[in-house]
Amino acid sequence: MAEPVLQAVPPGGPDNIAKAEKLARKKRLALLTLLLACACFIGLTIYDPNHHNPWVGLFVAMSEAAMVGGLADWFAIVALFRHPLGLKIPHTAIIPRSKDKIARNLADFICDHFLGKDHVLDKIREFDPANRLAKQCASPETSAKIADLVVKFAPRLMYLLDSAELQEFVRATTREKLRDMDVGRLSARFLTILTQDGRHHEMVDSLLNDIADFTNSDETRNMLADKIAGELWSVLRWVNLDKAVADNITEKVAAGLRELIQDLADNKDHELRLKFENKIPLFIDRLNTDPALRARLDQFRDRMLENQELSDYIGHIWRKALDWIKQDFANPQSEIRRAIMGASRNIGSKLDEDPDMKDWLNRWIMETVDPYIDEYREKIRSFLMERVKAWSADELTAQLELAMGSDLQSIRLNGTLVGALIGGVLFGVMQFIGWVVVAGQATAQ
Repeated sequence: MAEPVLQAVPPGGPDNIAKAEKLARKKRLALLTLLLACACFIGLTIYDPNHHNPWVGLFVAMSEAAMVGGLADWFAIVALFRHPLGLKIPHTAIIPRSKDKIARNLADFICDHFLGKDHVLDKIREFDPANRLAKQCASPETSAKIADLVVKFAPRLMYLLDSAELQEFVRATTREKLRDMDVGRLSARFLTILTQDGRHHEMVDSLLNDIADFTNSDETRNMLADKIAGELWSVLRWVNLDKAVADNITEKVAAGLRELIQDLADNKDHELRLKFENKIPLFIDRLNTDPALRARLDQFRDRMLENQELSDYIGHIWRKALDWIKQDFANPQSEIRRAIMGASRNIGSKLDEDPDMKDWLNRWIMETVDPYIDEYREKIRSFLMERVKAWSADELTAQLELAMGSDLQSIRLNGTLVGALIGGVLFGVMQFIGWVVVAGQATAQ
């Protein structure tokens, strides 16, 4: 009752071919074992039809049970994949008939038992990604591997970035997008965000304090003195008083300017500051509504985009940067490589020493993954069902038989051998019962 070896191996490469060969060997072994049991039964029955020899009786019983076990298992296994001997017996060819049901059950089993939200989140929690990330980044071996990976792929990336085709594409695309940009509305939106809820006050205070410090420096006073001296009337220059007067004026100007700026920084209700802040909403409104202002901004944008010197300058800086990066990567003592290794170890060490940050990172990962689990689980479920349903019945049968057919043929072999063992045991039991009955009858007589 040999099952025909698969005539067409489903696609899958050498692995499927090896599985098909293993399946064929197992089928041949199971068949030979069954044929051996049949030969023993037939031969011994011909040799001793009445089984007078107890050993003949034992082996006949074993071979008979082996045939029953082997044939039963053969029928059950074949019935999974096709109709035994081509006979359309009920409840056979189970897999081809139940293809869609198998697809649905397989998808449900995988998604419900392996991709359930609790299972996935528990696995992420058990994995502890933040701690693993910290340990790996802090490891010298890992940081070296990261740096080596960057250095390995950098030349190809440099070649791509240095190509004239890519640069021209980026330049043309950027110009096109920037030319379509509404500078006025974008500036208005930026200023609105900047001034919302008084966020700009801190920046203005910092800027005014920096200007005050700048006017208080010796370099600034000397510069102002030189400018004022150069503008003083010639009479003072003739009597050599221009420098002295300039120094005196400079000191007064710098002190007054510094006092004014410091007052603006310290007093948010200062008249000049209030005037400036009151102008901001009006300027934002002009950016949105004044055609003349918007046109000037667009003209400025277009002049910048059409400025060939600016474009050449940016291109020069870009090429110099790429040349330096190439030279550095070619150097065994690459600064970039050392920087990557140092950054990796530093990030890993800092993260490893900060349990609160690790807890936050783990929570962030869990909260980020959580809403997508259900969505992608259903997509995976649909994909599995559609993929299995797309197979023909023959293809599905072939794939499953290749995957588990070898083990099923081992069941056939075991069924034959276990049947023989059970047949021998039953024969022994029957002989023992017969002996007991005969002994009992002899004792009664």
